[in-house]
Amino acid sequence: MNLEKYYPQMIQTIQNAVRIKTVLDAPVLGGPFGQGNKDCLAYVLSVAEQLGFRTVNLDGYCGYAEIGEGKELVGIVGHLDVVPEGDGWKYPPYSGALEEGAIWGRGTIDDKGPAIISLYAIKALMDDGFKFNKRVRVIFGCNEETGSLCMKHYLEVEEPISYGVSPDSEFPVIFAEKTINSVEINGESTDGKGAKLVSLDGGIVINAVPDICTLTVNANGENPSDVAQRICDALSKNGIEHEYAIDGDEIRFTVHGKAAHGSVPQLGVNAISYAVAALDGVVDNDFVRIYNTYISTCVHGEKLGCFAEDEYGKIAVNVGLCHYENGKFSIKINSRLPFSTDTKTMFNGIKSTLKNEVCAKVVLLSESEGFKIDPDSDMIQVLYNAYREVTGDTESKPVCTPGGTYAREFDNCVAFGPEMKGYGEMIIHQPNERLTLEAMKAIFEIYVKAYADLIDKVSFDSKK
Repeated sequence: MNLEKYYPQMIQTIQNAVRIKTVLDAPVLGGPFGQGNKDCLAYVLSVAEQLGFRTVNLDGYCGYAEIGEGKELVGIVGHLDVVPEGDGWKYPPYSGALEEGAIWGRGTIDDKGPAIISLYAIKALMDDGFKFNKRVRVIFGCNEETGSLCMKHYLEVEEPISYGVSPDSEFPVIFAEKTINSVEINGESTDGKGAKLVSLDGGIVINAVPDICTLTVNANGENPSDVAQRICDALSKNGIEHEYAIDGDEIRFTVHGKAAHGSVPQLGVNAISYAVAALDGVVDNDFVRIYNTYISTCVHGEKLGCFAEDEYGKIAVNVGLCHYENGKFSIKINSRLPFSTDTKTMFNGIKSTLKNEVCAKVVLLSESEGFKIDPDSDMIQVLYNAYREVTGDTESKPVCTPGGTYAREFDNCVAFGPEMKGYGEMIIHQPNERLTLEAMKAIFEIYVKAYADLIDKVSFDSKK
């Protein structure tokens, strides 16, 4: 099969999709997640129709491209929406620039690139005369990053898939996804004597490690330069980059961390946590005290009363959003749970830890329950073997991930690619997200092989 002939059009389709900004926005007619998502979905479906697929737009929530006949429905479920771009890009985040052997832009890896590569993988099978004795549906969602309401709508108006994959994680194959939840600690804070915290704001989305935090402190009778120096000393001691400006009694700080996906907070540097840590001993404030006592710079809930671990690792606890103003505070935490615990246990642990803090309230914002599939099952092994056959990688094993994908919205569905070793940085939720052409070609080859085997060698038809 000549796969190279698909490269030019596939690259162009990815570039064009990346150029449409699909961050969650105000609803428009036919676009519940904003004009960008509406336009991108329409564009990708128009490409799919030109490629010979049957296409359906499901009220702007999502859409699909389908081929084949039969009772069983094989799903390939990706998403077109993206997280906000943030700062620090080498090439503009919505340029789709083809530079340095890569396509640059938000969504190239997560998840426009892999979703579009999947579409072309099925197209390659169509052109090769593959017999589709099942229906294959490439589904494009528009709300994965902020709630997956798109898939809830899909399941309300369409039949569920029989089985399938989500090309939205890593290779060789994901057999388990951890439970994800979000918790808020909020309340009203009082001040003691001396310098006062005026405001603090950090984070863009709850499921990413924030790389910037701004705060303002009023010296309140103390020497502003002395107050600023104490905060600087604390930040510098931890190697945290920062800058500040003094305006009368007020000192305004910008604190820099390192962004990372919220599922792996240990790989980032939380600007919020280090900013609040630097206020310890500088301001006498309930919010600062509570944060530093029970959260601090820990990423596994060690001080919050929710630490847990199993054979797949420790709980991940990420403060993704934080706001303080006029004495009111909100700390929003996104967590990924080991299978040894659950949301109820975690939530009760936090409440118990904070039981004597009368100024703080704990609220459960959301929960998405994880799943685990036998790694020796036919579906896992078929996908795993296809990956190994194409790459020659015999060392990597099926993975339990702290990340969440559309796979948890369906029965008999797992995440499959696109991230893998040996193909450069595969950055998501950070600046300079990009898809190298070398990686694109490898992912394409893996998907062509894997999807053929998935359709031909796996079945969830109870009559078979």
